[in-house]
Amino acid sequence: MFGHQCPACDGYWRSRGPSLTCPYCNIHAGQHDFLTTAQRSYVQQYCDMLNDALADEKDGDHIIDMDAVADAVRATEKPAFYYTEESQQHHLACRHCGSVTDILGKFGYCSVCGTRNDLQELEEKTIPELRARINGGGPYEACVKDAVAAFDSLAGLYVRQLVQRVPMTPSRKGRIAKMRFHNLQVVAAELKSTFDIDILGGMRAEEIEFATLLFHRRHVYEHKGGEADEKYIADSGDVSVRPKQALHETQQSAHQLATLIVKLATNLHRGFHDIFPPDQGPIKTHAKRNARS
Repeated sequence: MFGHQCPACDGYWRSRGPSLTCPYCNIHAGQHDFLTTAQRSYVQQYCDMLNDALADEKDGDHIIDMDAVADAVRATEKPAFYYTEESQQHHLACRHCGSVTDILGKFGYCSVCGTRNDLQELEEKTIPELRARINGGGPYEACVKDAVAAFDSLAGLYVRQLVQRVPMTPSRKGRIAKMRFHNLQVVAAELKSTFDIDILGGMRAEEIEFATLLFHRRHVYEHKGGEADEKYIADSGDVSVRPKQALHETQQSAHQLATLIVKLATNLHRGFHDIFPPDQGPIKTHAKRNARS
């Protein structure tokens, strides 16, 4: 995998193919714009040697000893032409264009097509692991808490990108940046009014009501020891419980919430990329390749 460095945010990553997008800040640029400092140094040294060779009045050999470069991996003193690529933390295998990007951290943009991987991570790792816990007997209350926390984390990452990249007034930017995601209706209204992203799109009324209730319950499980209080009853409208009564979940309710979390996240992902569309060229090429195989 070849290393790349962003001229805008200075982020470093590796990929198996040419990068057209920074996986951290999503700046789009030419392949040559993402050369690392070491690669630029190598190119400069090569050009200097070539110029020296062309300017030399005598014929002769001008050698770049790549064997010395290969042998210098563990050496303290490196030859002038030596540079290395550094492995990062997470291999982002994009399911949309098929490219692989090695990034620092867990979430980012595909360096080829520019699709964020948050939803892919949720669908392929977080939710399957959560369902395994649910099928294993829970505890279901902890599963509900973690399901809402997963959406909370995902939504926070998308909103952070929106705040950084969408022009808005300082007051609105400050308000959105401080937004928390435990109140589903408030979050849905804010995203709709500010960014025209409808995270509740395509969901039935009873699904929205159920998800809203369990988002409120997450707060109880997280901060109230699982016991309902008057604020929870007033905010959620849950008249089936009394203050101090312990809340409980079932395997069915935990699975149902996991399904709805994916719907909410999918709507947020789709709305985000309506604003910042991925590069369709690599995506279409990958789809054609898969169709032939």
